[in-house]
Amino acid sequence: MSDVLSSLRDVADALTNPSQHRTPRHAWPKDRRNRNKIKLDPHVVVLPGLLTQVAALAFPLGVDGEEGASARSVPQSRPPGNPLALAAYLDISIALKRWAAEFGVQGRETSYATLRGVLGAAPAQPYDRQCRLLSDMHEWLSRCEEIAGWVTRDPILTVPCPVCTYRTLHVDLEESTVRCISCGARWAKQESENVGSLSALGRYATKYREEAGSAAAAARAEERRRKAARWGRAPGAEPP
Repeated sequence: MSDVLSSLRDVADALTNPSQHRTPRHAWPKDRRNRNKIKLDPHVVVLPGLLTQVAALAFPLGVDGEEGASARSVPQSRPPGNPLALAAYLDISIALKRWAAEFGVQGRETSYATLRGVLGAAPAQPYDRQCRLLSDMHEWLSRCEEIAGWVTRDPILTVPCPVCTYRTLHVDLEESTVRCISCGARWAKQESENVGSLSALGRYATKYREEAGSAAAAARAEERRRKAARWGRAPGAEPP
């Protein structure tokens, strides 16, 4: 049980605590004969908590009483704010209120305070509730990290898996592999036992797209022919 509570605290800290990012810096000496780089002090950037970042994207003009992103001076055709961030922030806020009611915690003014109140009441809750709360918080963390740009999801191919026909082919850019999360089939640069070749998968994807494009073109032509027959004019002719 202590492991669950420790994980709850870690996830809550990742959602609420500011994070410090250090970028190494170097410079070349003025003496061109010296080819050794001079190490400078790292560039330090302190970012607010993930919830604050997501809220700033959702509500550019103000976040929990704090100033968010600056307002745009030139009107545009779309409203300010990130709709994905807005949806995530509202989902998390509603879920936090639900957890506060389930744990018997009084409502707080901000999502930060509500999260800390729920976390403070977690040790007195049954183990299964703690696990459900941890599962929800992991989901909140992954959504916030993706919206804030900390992580990037693996691309998904638009063609179905040649083994199970489900469209669940995920690309691992770091390992240069493709894996179907439905049947477990894998493709890599080097073909081996139980691992297909990426070149073969690429040929399959190209052939599938060509056949799908031809089928779609034929379907559109057939639909135009039916409409022309219905209205009594030749296909492609201009309506009267």
